[in-house]
Amino acid sequence: MLFTSRAGQQKARISALSNDSHLGKGIFMDFRSSHSDKKYIDYPQNSVLSAETEWSFLDLYQDIMEQDFFERADSFEIHDYKDILSWCISQLEGSPSAHAMLKEVCSNGWSITLDDLDGNDYVIDVAQKVLTLDNNSLVPAALGRSNYFRNVTLVTLVKALRDIWQEKRHGGFDELYSPDYVLMMERVRAADLCVLAVVVGWELRAEEYPDLWRHIIGSEIGDMAMIYAKSLERDPISCFNGLALRVTFQNWYHDEARVNACDHDALEYMDDILASANMINPFGTKKPSKMNVEILSCLPDRSAYLQGQGTEILLDPIYSAVDSDINQSHLLHIMNDLDVVIVEDVSFRDADLARKIFPKE
Repeated sequence: MLFTSRAGQQKARISALSNDSHLGKGIFMDFRSSHSDKKYIDYPQNSVLSAETEWSFLDLYQDIMEQDFFERADSFEIHDYKDILSWCISQLEGSPSAHAMLKEVCSNGWSITLDDLDGNDYVIDVAQKVLTLDNNSLVPAALGRSNYFRNVTLVTLVKALRDIWQEKRHGGFDELYSPDYVLMMERVRAADLCVLAVVVGWELRAEEYPDLWRHIIGSEIGDMAMIYAKSLERDPISCFNGLALRVTFQNWYHDEARVNACDHDALEYMDDILASANMINPFGTKKPSKMNVEILSCLPDRSAYLQGQGTEILLDPIYSAVDSDINQSHLLHIMNDLDVVIVEDVSFRDADLARKIFPKE
């Protein structure tokens, strides 16, 4: 089975829902696209493929869990990961942003499970519509009774829901753009996932679940959460005009380790594409337009917090420069591989010459 995978981050048409009145009948922002899905890469057999049980989002949505369930429950009452997932989805109901994304996966027949992903946050199987979250190597009872790891799972779920949202509308970037621009666009998408996690945490803070916000403040995106909160405190209107979201997005790029990790994942992904391709250059040749960048920030209410910022993102080196020597060398190797034909470990810039010297290969 093939999977699209994002380490530390990663389609269907909307159909009628069941009679669940909680889901409503709102209309989604739905930018249809002819873009291809992300390439499917073989995922390690010892990880997500071992998942034994999947639950539909719709069934979990209808299984309401009280906020203090795990504080009241004994270990033997936590039967399986379904309890944790039901609890997470019940808490996300208090966030308008998360509610819209949940509504979409429910209506499109997605399922979810928890498994040991060996350090990866989640895996999205687009073809089978299955989302697998990392269980942090914890059994259900241990995960359920740990407030910290429940919130880790909650944040991961928000990012994964946003990634599914983006995947439906934009697919992968590799068939459209050259590797250097694939790298830049993957940064934009990764930063957006973190922005949505901050927004959902803030919305739940106002809905009598402040634990998630406190968790986010102490997490690797705590700097983004603080910037967002300060922006709202200084200028409450920034909540409505997109300014708070823009400065939060920009702050993602101020953490060198965060940017380098995103680049590393994207470069590994491009290596996998090259290794599985049956052509010399499987990537596109286009440069993204400002609209291509801005549309990645579209929210469920159809507003785009990066509107008007696309040109700056395309031109300002802070959004595209590769400062890590290792990642820079990795990118150059990929770019070089696109210009040569390698036969028997010998590089040729002329395919006809390679064919003459190694006719059997």
